[in-house]
Amino acid sequence: MYDILTECPLFRGMTAAQIEEIVEPGQNSTVTRYGEGDLIARKDTAYSGLMILLRGNVRGQVTDAAGRILKVDTIEAPQLIAPAFLFGGYNRLPVDVIANTEVEILTLHRGLVFELMQENILILSNFIDIISNRANVWSKKIYLLSYNSLKAKVAHYLLDHTSDRTPSVEIPSITEIAEYFAATRNSLLTVLEGLEKKHVIRLGEERITVINREALRELLN
Repeated sequence: MYDILTECPLFRGMTAAQIEEIVEPGQNSTVTRYGEGDLIARKDTAYSGLMILLRGNVRGQVTDAAGRILKVDTIEAPQLIAPAFLFGGYNRLPVDVIANTEVEILTLHRGLVFELMQENILILSNFIDIISNRANVWSKKIYLLSYNSLKAKVAHYLLDHTSDRTPSVEIPSITEIAEYFAATRNSLLTVLEGLEKKHVIRLGEERITVINREALRELLN
């Protein structure tokens, strides 16, 4: 477990032995295993312990007013789950957390996390970096929502994830990208295929390559 935690952003810069000295499964921390598809935590549940994925991956999802399930994020081990909601006046989970695979989760009680940050400046610095990086990601997602058309959202995404020097971006699956845009797979494919026909992008099995960045910028106006 401790070798895995050396790869966790919260303990970046620490050895397995150093982590073992301050984190020991017991009264203030627990390790729990879940099967694929299990509900790990429900939306609006009080978040009293920081969950760290040791193995597998999970998704955060919400159900809208029409009953549609929208995937908000996918989290891979060894990342933290909803660290921004551990402290503050409203420390409740913003989404349902579902296991995509068999997972193993270390939960650190909020009081222990607070003590670790008080006693170790590196952990405090790492936690602040994590929160800042998450805020940056969410600000980009909020900006993405400002576009009304799916075509504009796709253009913004491709411009944000590529550059003149690195013109292609890896795509895990069309379905996953569609969920990111809160769109259907077919509607996303229609947009992508239309852009390919106009020689704006090139679709590969695992990557999308931008051919004409200026044409994508025009879609944002």
